[in-house]
Amino acid sequence: MASAISLASSPAIAEDERNVDFPYLYLTGAARANNPMTRTNTEEAGTFEEYTNPCVSEELGLGVNFDGLRIEATYALDASRLSGYTNLRNIDFDYVSGGEVRKQSTFLSGYWDILRRENWTPNLAAGIEYSNLDVRNFSDPGLSHKAFNRSQWGYQFKAGMSVDISKSSKLFIEGVYRATSSFDTNDGFDD
Repeated sequence: MASAISLASSPAIAEDERNVDFPYLYLTGAARANNPMTRTNTEEAGTFEEYTNPCVSEELGLGVNFDGLRIEATYALDASRLSGYTNLRNIDFDYVSGGEVRKQSTFLSGYWDILRRENWTPNLAAGIEYSNLDVRNFSDPGLSHKAFNRSQWGYQFKAGMSVDISKSSKLFIEGVYRATSSFDTNDGFDD
């Protein structure tokens, strides 16, 4: 889960009217607090949970506004760090080094502006992504685990609100849920 504040710039709006010519292109960017969910890992011996520390995300995009419906292509970087795990015997371990995680994604999303108001508008969005997940080497007190890198498909959902901050710019405040398909790893001990 993440929450975001982003700014988007759109064409200038006439001083007397709020109407613009549609469609038009716009740029968007975001900085987010990033709180990855616990991962459930399954191996031959059973299932265990792995935990991640919160970190940051950035996003940059280009969109087309069709007056209430927006289509947006974005690049996003989600960063975090593995913190530890609960093993098969329900014993907690902390990682002592490494474990940086970077997920680079390209998204194609659709936004729907609902209940449009003069200066603010709530919106809903959904999108698909193609992501590359890169996990650096990490270790706990007894084991060193190999890095892994995987690419997979994923999706995102957003709910937010845009607020006019000038005649040509909007502030977007949104909550974001992102997920990817499952993937296999080999950390040097088990698949």
